[in-house]
Amino acid sequence: MKKLRLIMVGIEGSVNLGYLLRLSENFDVDETYLVHPLASAYESFRWAVKASNKIYDVNIVDSLDKALEGVDLSICTSDESSARDVLRIPITPRQASELAEKVNGRVALVLGRESVGLTRDELKKCNLLCTIPSSKKYTALNVSNAGAIMLYELYLAKNKESKFELADKKTVDLIEAYAKALVYDSFEQNELEDIILAVKKVVSKSEKGEASRILKFISKICLKYGCKDKLNDYISKDVRND
Repeated sequence: MKKLRLIMVGIEGSVNLGYLLRLSENFDVDETYLVHPLASAYESFRWAVKASNKIYDVNIVDSLDKALEGVDLSICTSDESSARDVLRIPITPRQASELAEKVNGRVALVLGRESVGLTRDELKKCNLLCTIPSSKKYTALNVSNAGAIMLYELYLAKNKESKFELADKKTVDLIEAYAKALVYDSFEQNELEDIILAVKKVVSKSEKGEASRILKFISKICLKYGCKDKLNDYISKDVRND
């Protein structure tokens, strides 16, 4: 991991914003993005203490898509998990950091709102979902506390040299596009979304060499079954321009 980006979506409390700015200084966050923030930047100064200058470097955007531009691996957090819901099958902070360690680029940690967290549509935009193990008596952590745990793990990963490299974003996006082109008319919409999400999650956790072989395999299948034309409907502009 070369760069770490902290993304806060709809943060509501100035205290939490201040704490997270302070944490971003503690753990060498390179870039900070706020998506539709509700918290007062001015009031957050008090809680950021010596990291209050970080507020001047924050990027404020109006969508999570914009905050994720240039990101190679995105990790979102939630206290809700489910073995049946593909979207909410989680990994632990340690597992997330071990995967982030293998990224030869930019990793983003995405934190949600204090009140309702991240929406399902926002969760779908991320590569991985991470939940922090905690007592069943009360599973929801304060967003700044969750941020502290996640940033600590990612800090350790960022400062550790990895022998392996995780699949890059372009490869993940291409495999996702090929998968959609192959099966777009074979499943009901809800089932199709779950299948593609599962494919994306698996490939996002794959080593670069593994992912390149999967891409070669799925592209050959797509060519054989004549879905190349359909591919253009799903491939992103960024990948197409490359």
